[in-house]
Amino acid sequence: MDILLIFLFIFSFTPFLLWADKWKKTAIGQIPFVIGAWFTFIKYITVGIGSGEMYLWGLFFANLIYGHIAFTIILLELRKSKNIRRTLIGEN
Repeated sequence: MDILLIFLFIFSFTPFLLWADKWKKTAIGQIPFVIGAWFTFIKYITVGIGSGEMYLWGLFFANLIYGHIAFTIILLELRKSKNIRRTLIGEN
């Protein structure tokens, strides 16, 4: 469960990074998944999740998948900006 908590912290911060990189729609779209994942985690730790509430794990894992996609977008944007800077420096 420790690794899932680390993922929660990382992907809870991802919407802020997306917002800063001008991916506002993606950042806003991830917020419900982040809230759902934290709700699932807290409910699991405190009272447990019953068999009728297995959809909560779906929210949790959807946040992990969506967070991986968003983090990939951030890395690609960083790589693109680095290549642009390298091109501009090489031309001068």
